[in-house]
Amino acid sequence: MVLLKQITMSFLVLVFFGLGILFASDEPEPNWFENTTNHFSYDLALPSLYEAANATAQSIDRTGARSGIIAHHLLVGDKIAQTISALGNGREKTVVIISPNHFNLGRSVMQTTDGTWKTPFGDVEVDVDVLEELLGTEGQGGSAPDLWYEPETFKQEHGISAIVPFVKVWFPRARIVPIVVHDDATSQQLVDLARSIQSAAPRAVVLASIDMSHNLPAHIQTVHDEMTMRTIENGNCADTSCNLEIDSNAALETLFTINALRETQAWHLMHHGSSLAMGATDDWWENTSHILGYFERGKPIDEPFLSIQFVGDVMLDRGVRSKMELQDVEYPWKEVQRYLQGAHLRVANLEGTISEEASMATEEPPFRFTFAPEFVEALKPFIDVVSLANNHSRDRDLEGEAVTQQWLDTLEIDWFGGYATAEPVYRTGRVSIVGYHQFGTSLDEVEAVIQQEELAGQFVIVFPHWGVEYVSVPQDGQRELAKRMIQTGADLIIGSHPHVIQGIEMIESVPIIYSLGNFVFDQVEPGTDMGMSATVLLDDLGGTIYLSPVATINGQPTPLSDDQAHLIFQNIASLSSENLESRILTGIIPFSYD
Repeated sequence: MVLLKQITMSFLVLVFFGLGILFASDEPEPNWFENTTNHFSYDLALPSLYEAANATAQSIDRTGARSGIIAHHLLVGDKIAQTISALGNGREKTVVIISPNHFNLGRSVMQTTDGTWKTPFGDVEVDVDVLEELLGTEGQGGSAPDLWYEPETFKQEHGISAIVPFVKVWFPRARIVPIVVHDDATSQQLVDLARSIQSAAPRAVVLASIDMSHNLPAHIQTVHDEMTMRTIENGNCADTSCNLEIDSNAALETLFTINALRETQAWHLMHHGSSLAMGATDDWWENTSHILGYFERGKPIDEPFLSIQFVGDVMLDRGVRSKMELQDVEYPWKEVQRYLQGAHLRVANLEGTISEEASMATEEPPFRFTFAPEFVEALKPFIDVVSLANNHSRDRDLEGEAVTQQWLDTLEIDWFGGYATAEPVYRTGRVSIVGYHQFGTSLDEVEAVIQQEELAGQFVIVFPHWGVEYVSVPQDGQRELAKRMIQTGADLIIGSHPHVIQGIEMIESVPIIYSLGNFVFDQVEPGTDMGMSATVLLDDLGGTIYLSPVATINGQPTPLSDDQAHLIFQNIASLSSENLESRILTGIIPFSYD
């Protein structure tokens, strides 16, 4: 009986094995992309919008270019259509779209999906062959290890969906590879992603879907766009991670690497504008800027530049301390998070000491300011370097100044100058920033330091703490100090201490901004609620200063509208050299240097 059972089981195994052979298909086992149920569409715009936009691009000639920067803000749908229509030859099989992750969805810093996009012009499929190489057949082990399959993210991602209808019209044969990247991705992760895309789809058209400056008035949006434009023209972020004021630095960095691999880094601008400039809104909070264009074979322009944004006095005690304790340590920076983004370097005057001890601040002089370490740590995302060359750096005596320096080192915030010394100097590349405290530092010493930096071939910026408090008109004493600094080699002077904005002059072609006023402060004296930043762009041909006013309300700086800014510029012009009046009224002051 046992033997009979064994024979029966063996026979059944053979039968099933034979049936398997008989009905086996020559087709491979289905991979994890097939039979997908992922369907996406873009229903925030009428088909007529796309039809009208595409109609404006009918006469655009194809360039053969295979990468570009486009917007996803459909306010400029015609410019999107015109830029996409200029790319490739129209017969491409794959279009890669790289977008920000607008809603911070999903688990990973890089995500993709398979599926189908419904558009008014027909369906667009995902290129699963490319996706399989990037992700692997089992969703892992592909060439892009940090790229994850997360389809849910794409149901809301307009950075992809807004673009797909244009792709269908101008690349009717193409399938897409949708990718969202988060700015938390490291530069190495972005490089690896770019290399994987280039390996998997070497002939694909690659689109970086990026809107530029957001929610800012034109006086600061203008300089942010200038920094973005120069970065794009240079084809890289100068060996550092991008920190431009755009909605996806990660998408831009990825595109830069793909362009470098392809040797297609010659930028061609198709459109630059903004919601404010085109009259679509008069509310700066609704403003968005747009930079669209494509890259052709060739090298970037390779014209390096340095951008430094200077702000005025920052004080984190007294009324500001109360607000931070009542709300949170980010309180002073909430309205200027994008305002303070974009420059290579952000510099402020730190008007006080750092200590874990209790505040000693009073409502009457002598004022002594103490900043809790966590208050200062909260400024790190917004300010890179601080000056200690001021009259409050010894509010806790000489020992307090040393403790402040130690805290800044611990918090990894760079600093320069001191209560009674021009040392140390802050250096970045060929630029040196020298601190000077008029009421503590020897003028002979600061002149010697300026001359030392000048002889070393540096562009010397002096950041003096000087003048008379609450007086808007620059004083003769400041002017005489400025002349001596210029004679010993200063190339630019930007001041603080008066707590109000002062005038601007040019002495021997050297610009002097006598005072930026307050930035984070709690004062109530007339004029102390207004301040500004001065963003300086330097290159081999010269420099440009961009002025941008803020209102400092309850210790919280907030950008002013362009109409309000114009009133501030008019006031500054009345306090300044007559020959600078027309420049100051625009908020943009060019200058030259040796």
